[in-house]
Amino acid sequence: MRSGRLPRLLGVALFLGLGLRAGYATYASYSGRTEPHNDEYETIARSLVETGRYAWEGLPTAAREPGFPLYIAALYAVAGFHPLLVLLSLAVLGVLTAWFLRETAARAFGEDAGDWAFLIALFYPYFVFYNGYFYRETLLCFFLSAALWALSRLEEKPETGRAGWAGLFIGLSAASFSSLLPSCALLALYAAWRVRRRAVRGALLLLLLAALPSALWTARNYATFGRFIPGSTLGGFNLYTNLIVPDDARGLPRENEIKFADPTWRRIDAMSLLMHDDGAQQAAYFEAGKKWIAEHPGVYAARTARQVVKLWRPYPYKRDYKHSYALIVLASLLSDGWLIPLGFWGLWRMRRSGPEVRYFALLVFSATGVYALLSAIVRYRLPLMVPLIACAGAVLAAWPPARRVLRVLKA
Repeated sequence: MRSGRLPRLLGVALFLGLGLRAGYATYASYSGRTEPHNDEYETIARSLVETGRYAWEGLPTAAREPGFPLYIAALYAVAGFHPLLVLLSLAVLGVLTAWFLRETAARAFGEDAGDWAFLIALFYPYFVFYNGYFYRETLLCFFLSAALWALSRLEEKPETGRAGWAGLFIGLSAASFSSLLPSCALLALYAAWRVRRRAVRGALLLLLLAALPSALWTARNYATFGRFIPGSTLGGFNLYTNLIVPDDARGLPRENEIKFADPTWRRIDAMSLLMHDDGAQQAAYFEAGKKWIAEHPGVYAARTARQVVKLWRPYPYKRDYKHSYALIVLASLLSDGWLIPLGFWGLWRMRRSGPEVRYFALLVFSATGVYALLSAIVRYRLPLMVPLIACAGAVLAAWPPARRVLRVLKA
């Protein structure tokens, strides 16, 4: 049984990681680099607190999954409308993510692997960067790291309580990003199957809590719109846009030129504002997407393969960033340039080490497949870096120079 206590220098690293996140979040907030209404999560949260309605500009919406808006709304309900408070709370969740990673990697691969995973997660540039913006990824990484930690504890001792925590965190992850719904379902089903003989009640509770958040969201959408919407109404838009817009044009003025030159896109876009879609617009986008794929099966197959490469490329495409693109490329190559291949190597190298690796692989490969079929952007891979960082920690723990460095840090 691990105590969870940190050596002194790793404790210092924790506070440095927290300070780095809080400092960047404060800078991004006061410099105008971040805006609370990024992707409208905060706007929906304000509506929840002010009117009690999950709405955007006065009309109900299902464009954004409920996890992050509900989190923001809970903070606002308690402490008032202070956007910076949200970012500072995410900084705390960021270091808790690193702690969950430490505990999970240590259970799976040994204490040194856990400590390396902890250090990597604390200072991983993308984890720090997205802490300064109103996107769901920091919260999602927290939920997934907690889910993997809970699954590891469940494997260690299959108790009903541990199963419940695993199911809850899996369910919260699914309710925060609908593209991860299939992966979360697979995690829950696999975990329940593994403990079914040792803890029948635990297996059932795990499945119940894993399904409950998305089931409640789906029921709300059906009651509101009269349609089956288990996730977001933006799925069809993302699919069709991904089919007609080349990767090197996304996020640039050329993207709008391409979309508005497409008569199908113009027709569907005129149906509704995306945030006000009641599901009809998404259905039209999906129908157009299926037709496009049927007419271009070879092109779609090639595009799907390219989406896998795009998702895992070590640096993003050039976009209209508020930061220097050269700086972004440099930071990416100095981190993802070695971390991604090291993580995948660790996933393969440690494939026989224990059940945790099977959960890691199930999450990484199933989510990669879903992203490739629909839409893949670098930000979407952030939650998948959680298990890969754990695996990278295992590789470093087995490398003598890295072991010596860790001994010095922990002395």
